[in-house]
Amino acid sequence: MSRSSKLFVGILSFLPIILLMVFLFMIFSMFPTFFQWDKYEPAPQEVFSAFAPLFILGFGMAILSIGLLIFFIMHLLRHKGLDSTERIIWILVFLFAGIVGYPIYWYMRVWKDTI
Repeated sequence: MSRSSKLFVGILSFLPIILLMVFLFMIFSMFPTFFQWDKYEPAPQEVFSAFAPLFILGFGMAILSIGLLIFFIMHLLRHKGLDSTERIIWILVFLFAGIVGYPIYWYMRVWKDTI
């Protein structure tokens, strides 16, 4: 894998964590709107326009995370320098640690890889 493709995968591996922080910021910034809605009944269009960016961002995060999971598992299975125990451990890290495991694997097995 070339250096530029390793950097691209590295950016993609950190992107779900950054998008999660943006998602949480968007939710917390909507609290004043929720408090206003407590005083009056909002129109359905108003509710949809408030939540549409959250749905779009959440859907994008889900697609990116699933794509990275597939890519990293394929990379893991094709990596000849790993024994089966370490492969199983990495798969468990991907499944249980989720988006936190992607940058760790990228740094340890993709970026540092000299093959």
